[in-house]
Amino acid sequence: MRHIIELKAAGQSISGIAKTLDVSRNTVKKYLRDPGLPQPRRRTPRGSKLAPFTAFLTGRIELGVLNAVVLFRELQERGYDGQYTVVKDFVRPFRRTQVSAQRLTTRFETQPGEQAQVDFGRYSYRNLEGQTCSIWAFVMVLGWSRALYVEFIRKADTASFIRCHVNAFAYFGGITQTILYDNTKQVVLERDQTGAPVW
Repeated sequence: MRHIIELKAAGQSISGIAKTLDVSRNTVKKYLRDPGLPQPRRRTPRGSKLAPFTAFLTGRIELGVLNAVVLFRELQERGYDGQYTVVKDFVRPFRRTQVSAQRLTTRFETQPGEQAQVDFGRYSYRNLEGQTCSIWAFVMVLGWSRALYVEFIRKADTASFIRCHVNAFAYFGGITQTILYDNTKQVVLERDQTGAPVW
């Protein structure tokens, strides 16, 4: 409503206002004739159908049951006749908390010299002439000390990938027993049906 008056004051036509706000021309005319803002109706507060069951829900959530469908069925068995979405909305904040806790990364501890982790990624940038170019970053991190080696290369071929390993081992002064790779194409061609890497 306020937007209609502002757009009209700015000199826009009734058809233009209707198109801008995605309303009919009759609606625009109605509000221009009677610019008083409609008063919202007062709602009488009513109790939630879920209120008698919140203690039960909280207890189940503390036990780790966060599936709203399961909780909804259990509530129905106890006499709840409200909507599923009410239960889902009640559970949602608890699910977010648990998901956030699960996303926290756990540090994977290894012994010195046991493992390195390698990631290989492509980055785009604009050169001085305004052309988009790509550069590759090879990153090796030692599992125990978290010592880091980064090398930027222009070509992502197998020879460059191997050379980066040799340079990283020279930098660290030795090699690790194992190297953990992400799904980099230089190492993992694809994954089979079971999720195992295909070399």
